Amino acid sequence: MESQPVSSHHLQQQELVAFLYHRFRFGIYITLLVSLLASALAYVELAIQGREHWVVGWFALLCLILLLRWRVLQKFLSMGNKAYFHYQLWHRRFFVGVTVTGLMLGCGAALLMPYITTNVQIILHSMLLTMCAGAIAYLSTSFRVYITYMITIMLPVTIWLFLQQNSTSYVLSSLYLFFMIAGWISVMRMNELVNDALYYRYDNEALIEDLQRLLQSVSQSNKALEKISTTDELTGISNYRAFRVQLEEVWRQYMGNNLPVSLVKFNIDYYHEFNAHYGQEAGDRYLRQLATLLSDQVSHKSQVVARLQGAEFALLLPGVSCENARQIAQQIIDELAHRKIEHVKSRGQPYLTVSAGLGCQTVAQGTSSRELLVRVDTALKLATERGRDRLEVLEG
Repeated sequence: MESQPVSSHHLQQQELVAFLYHRFRFGIYITLLVSLLASALAYVELAIQGREHWVVGWFALLCLILLLRWRVLQKFLSMGNKAYFHYQLWHRRFFVGVTVTGLMLGCGAALLMPYITTNVQIILHSMLLTMCAGAIAYLSTSFRVYITYMITIMLPVTIWLFLQQNSTSYVLSSLYLFFMIAGWISVMRMNELVNDALYYRYDNEALIEDLQRLLQSVSQSNKALEKISTTDELTGISNYRAFRVQLEEVWRQYMGNNLPVSLVKFNIDYYHEFNAHYGQEAGDRYLRQLATLLSDQVSHKSQVVARLQGAEFALLLPGVSCENARQIAQQIIDELAHRKIEHVKSRGQPYLTVSAGLGCQTVAQGTSSRELLVRVDTALKLATERGRDRLEVLEG
């Protein structure tokens, strides 16, 4: 297998897929047991009508499908390198298997209903609802897989019940619909919690590994190499990597002290249009000017000025209140406006301006730097949508 760059997102997704396969063995056993019981009941009912071969054929086809899925499971478990595998492919295979199995169970039950007694129908309804409820423990890590499984099992029977047009069938079909909606909401929330937990796990692990690699680099090389690894070449300020490491370090130091951390992101308005009209050299010169202006606001070693990407900059202000951070950000915006650097291609002011988003967060137990980053990104997006050349603030 070719080496691929490791990403926290890839690691999260492949763990979710591995969860599905490692618990699939129990899912097969349960599906076979419940299907065998249902088939036995149906066989007795249909034998009286001379249709027992329907049940035998359906059960044989279901066993064939489960056998094929079992072979996929064994292929996954015997895979040589599980440290970094093609999770999209394996997720797609699992999804197809679940869909086919669900259709077999749901459509089989719906086709069987007209030929069995009411008591057996009730037993089958109970089995279907129980299988959907039990599958939450095995399939909830993939919202798409569980919802597909639930719909393919329950929707055919729900439609059949509606078509009966009597009070009992309406009650049962409403119960099915209620269960589908409740399952949808429950699994959606559970899936969010699982993904958030994995995000924190792998994001923190990636940052710790990054920090460790940085420390090893310091011990094995000279200060010049260390500076290159953490500095933006064009502006001379911190790069994105150094910014993220410093943000996590601040969060670790401030945790439990209930102290504020303020973060401002600046984005140059219509920067690409400026570059296209005035040239790359003029654009680079303006980036260096903005970096210098931001660096002038730094008064403590824990505060960080960084160029994140392109024309986006960040100013990290640990221990600075939201109001003081707002004043600092507004001073920067006003200073740039005062300089009136010509920008005839701007769709706003006829000179260069910036949009800014400010987020403030108290570092308390249970909080994470991710919340602050999301808040700042939202504030910057609002500033852009509301006309640019402005500051938007979102406090925690």
